[in-house]
Amino acid sequence: MNFIKSIDIIFIFAFSLLIVYDFFPNTPFADFIPSGVLIPLILVIMLVSLIFKKYRETNKKVLFKWQIFMMIYIILLIGTMTILGGQSSTGIAFDNEVMWIIFLMSLFSMYSQWKKLRNSEE
Repeated sequence: MNFIKSIDIIFIFAFSLLIVYDFFPNTPFADFIPSGVLIPLILVIMLVSLIFKKYRETNKKVLFKWQIFMMIYIILLIGTMTILGGQSSTGIAFDNEVMWIIFLMSLFSMYSQWKKLRNSEE
């Protein structure tokens, strides 16, 4: 996993904490983050990470691997939180249609990138 750098680890850690807080709002650090700030904070962290990653990485293959990793990580994280008995206070769940639309759009984008990568290697 040479495509993960230290800033990415910080992002993954912060994102994971926010998701855990969303699924389990009675955790000890719940008082540090008001619930009204949670959704915008998750969105901002995701957007900033993608923007920095996109402009920081010149290698499209590394960026593609990062996107696949994050997609799998998010699905596994949400699945784990659900299995542990958590329920998202913001509506992030496998029965949320908006989440599946976003995942499908991401998959379509990744498929398009994969085709471009494959064609550029030929």
